[in-house]
Amino acid sequence: MKGKLGVIALLAMTAFAAAGEVQTFGKPLVGLPPASLEQLLAKPESGKVVRLEGTIEKVCQNKGCWLELRQGTRSVHVTFEGYSFFVPKDSTRKAVVLEGKVLVKEPMKADVTHLKSEGAGDAGAARVSIEATGVEILYLTVPRPGRP
Repeated sequence: MKGKLGVIALLAMTAFAAAGEVQTFGKPLVGLPPASLEQLLAKPESGKVVRLEGTIEKVCQNKGCWLELRQGTRSVHVTFEGYSFFVPKDSTRKAVVLEGKVLVKEPMKADVTHLKSEGAGDAGAARVSIEATGVEILYLTVPRPGRP
């Protein structure tokens, strides 16, 4: 099932890429096989490098310095390696592919308060997060009614 999910997600991303623009941030993706967020959150391994595909649920509205990636009914907080890049603040509901390291730690109360003030909600309080080294966001080109 895990392999089929990855193939379906990859085919969907490929089909979408033909209809839109892909913007990259950070380092180029190395092409890891896609991981299931459900399985990753069930058995998180700190330091493991993963590739996740999904939808951007939320983005930091101050700088674009974090995002929340949703895959199915699960989501995970994503920061960017060394605070070295940001994503556009208007990229919510866009398809995203990223690669990075799994982090497992108890958040400090000040961090949770800070993230909630930026719109993270409760997901910012999660103890499992991803530190992305590279991100690709798909911006679909949607034709306007009456125009080709």
